[in-house]
This record gives sequence, C-alpha cells and structure tokens, in this order.
Amino acid sequence: AMPNFFQLFVRDVINDYIDGVVSLLGKCPDTKPPMSGFVDFRDLFLDPDDALASGGSGDAPYGNVIPWIMDIIDDQLFSADESGQLSVNELMVRPLTKSQSGIEGSLHFNGTLIDLNKRQVTRKIWTSFADNLRLRLSDLHLSGLDSMRVPTEILSPKSSSAHTLENKISIGVTENVSITDNSDSLRASFGFELLVGGENSPLAMNNLMDLELIVPSLDILAMLRATVEVDRLMKFPLKDITNVDCWISTLWSSKNSGIESDAGVAIEYLNMVLDDGMMVNASCISCTNQMLNQFNSVLSFLEDQEWISNIRSRAILIGSQLARGEWVQGMIAKQIDSSSRRCPHLNFENSMPLAQKYQKFETTREMVDGVLYGGMTLVQVIAIVMAQKHTGVDLPPPVDIVVSGADKTELIDLTDLGSILSWGDMVLDEARTYLGGVVESKRGEQVLGITNLLQSLILDDDGLLKIPIIDKGFIAGGVELSLYNVTLVGLDSFAKFEVLKTSGPQAFGNIIRLDKLGVTLRMGLSVEDPNTEQLRRLNTNKLETITVSLIFKDVEIDTSVMLALDRELMRSMKLGSILSIDNISSCLFSTIHAIGIQKLVMTLGNIDEFSIAGFVSAATQQEIDDFTAAVFTNYKPMIIESLPAFTATVVRPLLNNVLQYFMEKAKREGGACREPDESLTGIVDFRDLFLSQSKSVALLGSGLPKYGDLFRVLHSFIDDVISATNDLGQSNINDLIISKLTDNQSNSTGALFFPGKLFGQEFDIALNGLNAVVEIAVSDVRLSSLDSIGAPIRLLQPVEGEASILNNSVSVGVGPDALRVSFKLFVAGEGDDVKISNELELGLSLKNLSVILELLAEIEEQAFFSFPIKDILDFNCWMATMPTPFIDKFGIRIGSPDTGLVLRKIAMAAAEARLDVNCISCSSSVLLDISTYLSSDDGVTDTTDVANRIFDYGTKLLRSQLVQDQFDRMLNEAEMKCPHSANYNANFAGLKFDEMDAIESSEDAYGFLIAIISVVAVCAVVVVLVYVAVNWVSRRRHNRWVGTLTRAQKLQLVREQREETEREKDLNKIMKSLFCSAEVPISLRLLIPIVIFGNIALFLSGHLSLGKSLVMYMPVESIVLTSPCLETKQVVP
Repeated sequence: AMPNFFQLFVRDVINDYIDGVVSLLGKCPDTKPPMSGFVDFRDLFLDPDDALASGGSGDAPYGNVIPWIMDIIDDQLFSADESGQLSVNELMVRPLTKSQSGIEGSLHFNGTLIDLNKRQVTRKIWTSFADNLRLRLSDLHLSGLDSMRVPTEILSPKSSSAHTLENKISIGVTENVSITDNSDSLRASFGFELLVGGENSPLAMNNLMDLELIVPSLDILAMLRATVEVDRLMKFPLKDITNVDCWISTLWSSKNSGIESDAGVAIEYLNMVLDDGMMVNASCISCTNQMLNQFNSVLSFLEDQEWISNIRSRAILIGSQLARGEWVQGMIAKQIDSSSRRCPHLNFENSMPLAQKYQKFETTREMVDGVLYGGMTLVQVIAIVMAQKHTGVDLPPPVDIVVSGADKTELIDLTDLGSILSWGDMVLDEARTYLGGVVESKRGEQVLGITNLLQSLILDDDGLLKIPIIDKGFIAGGVELSLYNVTLVGLDSFAKFEVLKTSGPQAFGNIIRLDKLGVTLRMGLSVEDPNTEQLRRLNTNKLETITVSLIFKDVEIDTSVMLALDRELMRSMKLGSILSIDNISSCLFSTIHAIGIQKLVMTLGNIDEFSIAGFVSAATQQEIDDFTAAVFTNYKPMIIESLPAFTATVVRPLLNNVLQYFMEKAKREGGACREPDESLTGIVDFRDLFLSQSKSVALLGSGLPKYGDLFRVLHSFIDDVISATNDLGQSNINDLIISKLTDNQSNSTGALFFPGKLFGQEFDIALNGLNAVVEIAVSDVRLSSLDSIGAPIRLLQPVEGEASILNNSVSVGVGPDALRVSFKLFVAGEGDDVKISNELELGLSLKNLSVILELLAEIEEQAFFSFPIKDILDFNCWMATMPTPFIDKFGIRIGSPDTGLVLRKIAMAAAEARLDVNCISCSSSVLLDISTYLSSDDGVTDTTDVANRIFDYGTKLLRSQLVQDQFDRMLNEAEMKCPHSANYNANFAGLKFDEMDAIESSEDAYGFLIAIISVVAVCAVVVVLVYVAVNWVSRRRHNRWVGTLTRAQKLQLVREQREETEREKDLNKIMKSLFCSAEVPISLRLLIPIVIFGNIALFLSGHLSLGKSLVMYMPVESIVLTSPCLETKQVVP
C-alpha cells in the first residue's frame, strides 16, 4: 500500500507546497534598465563599505554575489599559516599537482614540448655544414608550485582607478632560508637536445643534456587596466558562462569604431622579482662532446661574472616592455575582436569590420641594447665551449685528396707551368720572389713585397683595407640597420709570405705570418622608440655608428692545397663566358677535377681586442668590457691553445665541403660555365665594354651591360691606379710595375741595362786621296728613369660618338729626372797622316716626353665572345677578331680606309732634349768644346729642336700608307696564324705580294740589315754632332766678330741688311721666273719640267724595283758586251 500512498497522497501534497512557494516568491526579477559605461571594479569586487572607502559608489550596482564570492576566496584560499604559506597550496595546488604527476606541488609534462627539426637541408650549400639539424626541449618538470606565500593578491581593485586591478603572486621560500635548507624553492628542469647530423660534417654532434633552473623566490607583479562593458556583463546569459570567448567579448565596446585606449585590456605594469640566489645546473645524459660534462664550471664562471643575473634582468625588462607595448596591446585587441565574433549570444549586424588594423611590433632601445649585450657575450661563451672541446687534441696529418675521373696527363702540372704558358714559371718565380722578399716601400720602410703591393694598391694611409658594403641592411620593428663597411686590419704587417710553393704536380703550400690581423664591422643603427628621447634626436633619420672589432696578434697560417685543373678545359674557356664576374667562379670550378685543403693550421700569439663601441648604453658597455676582460683572464690561454686543432679539425673540413659543393654545382646542368651570347653579331662598342652605364651614355653609347662587368671593373681599377699621383706628379704605375720590372733586369730601379758590345764594324775609306781604316763600336746601352711616367695616364679611353676608337696618352720624364738613353761610342781611325782614337759616352735626356695615340680597332662581337683563354696573349688571334680589309696583289688596301686596325693619330714631343758627351778617352780636343756647348742653353735649344723634328718625322712615317699597308697585310694573315681560327695553318709562311718576288735575301741579310741600321744610327748621331759643332763654331765666330765692332759700325751693318732686304723685295716684284720669262724659248720652258719629272720617275722606278735593270748590247767584233757585264756571248759576224 505504501507505493500507492506516496503516488496518490504525498505527491499531491508536495506539488501543492511548491506551487505555494512559487506564488509567494513571485517571478525572477528583471535586470535593471540598460547601463552605459564600463564596470567599476571597486563596486564589483568589494563590499559596499570597502568600495566607498576606495573611491567607488558603494551602492552595490552589480549586486553582492561577486563580493561574497571574493570574500570566500580570500578567506578560504589566500589565508596564511604561521610560516606565511597560503591555504591554496593545501586546498588546490597539492591535490591538482598530485593528480597530474603523482607528487604534490609538482607538474610533469612527458614528451616533446618544442621540436625544431630540419630533417633534410634543402639548400645544398648548407649541407657543407650539416645534413640535418634538430633542437628539442622535452620532459619538463616543475616543482615547488605549492610554495605560494604572502603577500599574494589577485584581482585587487586599485583605489585610485575604477578600471585597474592589482595582482601579486609570491612563490618560493621565505626570507633567510637557503635553498639547501628548504625544498620549497621553485625548480624547473627540462631535457635539451642539440643534434647536428651529417657523415662529413665536422660539426656533427648529438648532445642530450638536463638543464635545471632553481629560483628560491619569485614575485610576479602585474597591474591590469580592463574596461568591461556594464550592459554586456549584466545581460550575460548563464548558458554561455563557460564560454571564454563570451567573457572576453565583455571587454569590447560596440560603440567605438575601433579599439581605443579606454577599451579592452592593457598591462600598465609588469615585473618579476627573482631572488639573487637563482642557480642553473647542467648535466650530460648523452653527449658526444665530452667537455660538456664540465659545463657546470662554465656556468659557475658565468654566475661569478653576474652574466646570468644580467641576462635575467634584461629578459624581464624586455618582457615587461613587450607586455606594456602597443604591439601586445594590439594583439589583445585583435583577440577581443575575434572572441566577440565567436560568442553565440552577440549580434554582429552593426559590429565593426574585422579588417581593423592593429599596431605592428615596435622594438625599444632597451631591447636592442639587451640583444647586443647577449650577442657579444654569447659569442664568447661559445668560444669557451669550443675551446674546451679542442684543447689537448693532437693535430691530424695532412689528408689526401683523391682525383677521380681524369688522367693525370690531362691535368695542369703546377711544377711546369711553362708547358701551358712559355713564361708561366718565370712569372710565378718572380712573383714569389718579390712578394716574399724585403723591399723599400714608398714611405722608406723595409717591408715585404706583398705589403708594399697592398699599400700601393688597396690600403689607405693607415694600412687598412675598407670594403664598402652595398647591402643597405633592413628596417623592421622600428629598427633600422645599415651595414657601412668591413675593415681588414693588419694587411700591412706581413712578416712572412711564402705562397704557391709547389710540392707536387697538383699541390702547393703556403705559409703566411702577420704581426696583426683583424676585422672591424662598422654599421649604422637607430631605433624609433617613442618612450625615449631617441626618437626626437633621430628624427632627422641619422643613424648611430656601431663598431665591432676582433683583432689578433702574431698570426701564422700554414696551409697546403691540392688543385687538379683540367688543362684543355682551362685553355678552351671562352672569354664571353667570364665577362660577368658572377660567372667566373662557376667557370673556374667547372675546370676542376678535384680541389681540397690538405692542411690548415692557424696559430695565434694573442687576442688583442674583442669589443663593441657605439649605440649601447654606458652601463652595457661597461658590462661587456668587464665580461670580456674576465674571459681573457680565465680562458684566453685555452682559446689560443685550442685554435690550431679547431682550424685543422673543424674549419678545414668545412671549407673542403664548401669547395666540393661549388665544384659539383659547376658541373651540374644549369650551374656550369655559361656559353657566350650568340645574339650579338656587330662590332664591340668600347664605350659599353669599358665604361659604366652613365659614362657610356654620356659618350653616346647604349649603356647596356651586354658585355658584362668584368672589363668595366678592370678598366675602372686600372684608371684609379694609374691616375693616382705622388708629390712629383708621377703615376703610381712607376712603383707598381716599372720599378719592379726594371729592378729585376738591372738591379737598378727605373733602368734597363744591356752590357757588352751591341754593334762593331771596321771598314776602309778611300775618298779624295784619304785612305784610312775606320773602326766604330757601340756598347753598354742604358735606358734610365723609365719610372718617371707622369699622371694622369690615359689608357684605352673611349671617344664620344665613336664605338671603336681609343685614345691613349702618356708622358715620360716627368719630375726631377729626365728620360735618358746613353751608350758608349768608340771611333778609331788610322791612315796617311791621320790617327784618331776616341771613346766617349753619348747620352740623350728627354724631359716631359709626351706621346698621344688615337687608335681605331674594330673587334667583331662573336669573335670576341668566343675568344679562348689559351690564346689571350697571341697578337695574331686578337687581329683575327678584326674585320679583314680587301687588298690587291701588291698588298695595298682597296676600299674604306677606316676599318680594321688604323693608326688614326700619333704625336710625340719633348719639352727639353739634352745631348751630352762624356769623353772617356779622346784624342780630339774639339770634343771637349762640343761637350761644353751642348750643355749650354743654346745647345739645349738646338738639341730640343732637332729631337722634335726627328719625332715629327717618325710620327709622320708611322701615319704613312707604308705602315698602314703592313697593318692590312697582318690582318689578312692573322686567321692563318691564329691557332683557334678555322683557317689556321701551322705551316703558313705568309702571303706573297708581287713586289716582294724580285728580292732574294741571303742567309745573313738580316744581320747585314741590322748592321746598316746601326751604321745609319751612328751616322745620324755624328751628323747631329757635326751640325751642332758647325752651328756652335759659326755662332762663336760671329759673336766674336760682332764684339769687335763699334756702335756706329753695328748700326751701319743693320742699315745695310735692311737695304739688302728691300732690294730683294723690289727685284721679286719686277722680275719673272724663267718658266714665265719670254726671253726663254717656249720649247725649253716646257721641256725642262718634263725632263725633271722623267728623272723622278726613273728614280722611283729603280728604287721600287719597277725598272729593274738597263741592258745595253754592244757588239765588238765577234763579242757582244752587255751592261752590266755579267756575261759575254759569241755571235756570228
């Protein structure tokens, strides 16, 4: 019966009771009318009395539930025991952590937390360092989480602000309790794995370490400003009470068109206070670098230098600035925006678009300052770790580089470069001798040749090599970084330079020692930080200079290299393939069968400097300097000791891998040496070949880079070198080239000396009763002051409006020393009543001898592009690239005179010419008088006049058709003489022309020709001496005679000379020439010119071999005599 009783009676009674209660209480009251504005946290979280005392309204506008809950939380969770520990540790933290890890106060996250795994490096260049790379953080342990203590405050309203909440969380041991005495300190440990993979990588490693961070005490302070809309909070439906997006959406203001400063969430203050007793421990679980087992000693050193505390404080500062910065605020605003759209109970019909732009990341000056501090110190920490690994390691023996895929006979023998270029070995030996030998620099110092060469070419007055960097850096996050230059220090301090010392057919060694070697990187850096004065100071977009320097002392590099170059591939490489500098490396590597560094050892005497200057604050600068000083004190000897092993076991394999990559890339399809461009079929435009785009356009060229940039760079470099002047107005080419070449030949700078007899001849003279034997000899020829070339020199300079014309000009004999040519002349004669013997030295000195040359040289583009390197010094091959002019059977050009190779203009002139005679042994006293006259002003004037006349005659001869004919014939023969030409004929003996058939030269014809030229030259010198002597004697007699006249006699003489001149003029006016005179018969007047021109024609005919001989037949009885009498003939009478 009981079930029926409850079903029929008890149920009805309970239902009636519930209905009565509901009727008594009434319906759930509606919410208050809509309220505008933002929630006042003082009224939301505090009791009315406390809210009123803190500046709130005290009217409980948001009800009393939340204050009641906050009171319960404060009483139950944040009450403290006698030791200051909070109840939340016992009530919540320990149960929750035990349920997760099994240990109270600890959390354990097994597995991988962060895994940066590059399983396969895609870019081949990086495979030289490693095939794969992995950085993994795993197995995180957090302990001491149940050590929350007073003072701790959560969501405590700030009395002075309606929308600010103060928060403070304290974790860890109480004061005056050490880590060893109490286990309540906060601890974090995790596994750190660094894997560098690669069978051939010297960096290969697999290190798994356990890192532990112990923090005795941690205080987190945060002040949040939050603007919660009242209307959204009060109308918040309970169905979405677990929806985080809906709670976040209460922070968003729909009436705003965007996120403003009074809406959303802002972190007004954030800071972390860590106890000074923070410790870091490390232990190896599995390390291929056994020295990491001693890493704790490095950590101890870092703690002693307060490096860890500095990094900690800077990280906290940067984190605080990031949290309070506009970038984080923008991210929060974006999250509020997105959450508002995901909340189910919100209506978005009138909401703002999601395309709202938020603040980008902006860096502060403190951030950059901290990064620079971390970078400078971290580099030194890495150096310490690497030094620990390589200290005490024995140097490996030189490795063997295997040459595969090539016969050794196909390779270039470095011990016999003469087989490639006839002068190859000589040049290499001379280069080694000069570069490694001691010479006197332009500063008067005794230095190595390499130092003198670098000082002359690329080093500045301070001995520095500044390399400009075209890269403008980057601009990101308010930071602008611009790279200015890299400066190499110590290239003027070579103490030893032994390079390219061949140790085998494909191997050579190098030993280089410098007193100092270093690098300095100079950059410009600025930060647009609105929180500092930096923005206003840098508003003009000026960058602060920052300089990083690393300088070594007493550096020695000992290396040996194996290089297997394919002989034919190198010789057949085309010029067009390497016209662009970017293609040179791939072309060179394409000719290499094997390359590798067999040995590389670098030793140091000292590390002189590692520093940074500029931009960083004074405090940071001092911290970096102190840290570097401590590293130098404790670890410098170890770093220096480990460097040889580091370079031999790490750097050498890395460089070999890089070289192997470039060699393989050059041999792969698309990476090999490119073929020349076949689309260009015209004539090379020297303006585009030699000049930059702007300069080419200025000379009416196209400016297009159709010929690459190699010749542009070389032309610019040569111009810079030869245009530089010294105090005497001389070109640097004197010190760079002329002085070196002449010193090697004659052991005298700027001089060439050819000792011994150059010419000697003895002959008989029978003239007008004079019978004598005369001997003439020339010896000891010397050219001096060749290193007196003036600046600027114009070499291969294109001309405006002309594609194929090059201007050249040079001056020699500039400065205090004149260009001088001297030789010894011996003249002896003995005959009837005559006996002379004179040995004298003749010298011709030329001051400011200027030579100007304008050359037309047309080079076909395709012939230029396909020009092989092996024939780069073959003049015939260069002439084969030029258009071939048409010539007739006599070798005379037919057609346009301005094609191929033409000497357009040439001029030579000397400002002063001085001829001097120095008697060594003279029997003729007149030579002494001649020597005195030649040194006088009149003698110098006459000599200069004669010399310039000779130069003028010589230049006219060079511009004559005779020389041009020789050029034309050479152009026609060039293809047959050039080895890479399709028409090459190894047995080609030269083209034959009609006028050359009649003359047969004997075996000693060339010797006789040389003798004739020498005799003519000596005779010319004698003629000049006689001319000068006669002129000098005439002037001296005339001056002596004039000196005997009185003033009246001199006036009378002048009057007579004037009258004689007037009389000659009158005669010229009234008299006629014989040809026009009527007194001479007309037949004679016409016949005489014909006779004259006929004689000229006969003269030219005979000398040009057109009229070869005249034969007369004279019968005398039965004999016929011919003239010349070479034979007789018997005839029948």
